[in-house]
Amino acid sequence: MKNFLGLLLVLLIPSLTGCLRGQPEEQVIFELDFEDDQVAHGNGLMRFNAPANQSYFDFNGSRVLGRFARGGIDILFDSLDAHDFVEVSYDLYIHDNWEGNGLRGNGEDVTILNIGPTTVFFSSIINTKCLDQSCTEVQSFPSIIRRQSHPENANVADPTLPGVCLWEGEVGGSKRIRIEARRFHTAPDLRVNIAADIKDAGADLCNKSWSIDNLQIKTIRVVDL
Repeated sequence: MKNFLGLLLVLLIPSLTGCLRGQPEEQVIFELDFEDDQVAHGNGLMRFNAPANQSYFDFNGSRVLGRFARGGIDILFDSLDAHDFVEVSYDLYIHDNWEGNGLRGNGEDVTILNIGPTTVFFSSIINTKCLDQSCTEVQSFPSIIRRQSHPENANVADPTLPGVCLWEGEVGGSKRIRIEARRFHTAPDLRVNIAADIKDAGADLCNKSWSIDNLQIKTIRVVDL
């Protein structure tokens, strides 16, 4: 019996210590909820690469950053501590009539996320005020455009929000998509690009627009114990 217990411990100890390896160390390097004109938590520099129609506006009971048409924001870092991954999360709001799949330059409205040199999303999104995934229109999100088609509302957290202009006040006029993306990254400098390329938004962005909220960026280091 003692020999059996001893053998069992010999077999279990490597398994238990193996579970301790690779524990992640997370560090928030940028965080904004846009509720006031606060300075971001962290050392990133946020800059606009296209003008917003408004710097901020109130939507869905919160103050959000936007509204945007084409372009968006960059968040830039240098001299980051050693890390293995970067994780970006935010609420993406799609407002009014996004047109989903189509030939480039012919009605395609895409959301964009780049983490360093890696393109996470260049993905078409559609909004027809559909409230489920049974509608006939399709989009590429959450896949890269032309790689795969998905139904309207794929990966949408809330499809029932009101529109802001073309479909102002109408249920389904806006959608909330929770973006959470982690990618391998080890360089000391980093550019995170959150943007869109949407067609025919109109001078006042009434046809379509987008905004973001609850933006957080963190580095993750896998520590071998």
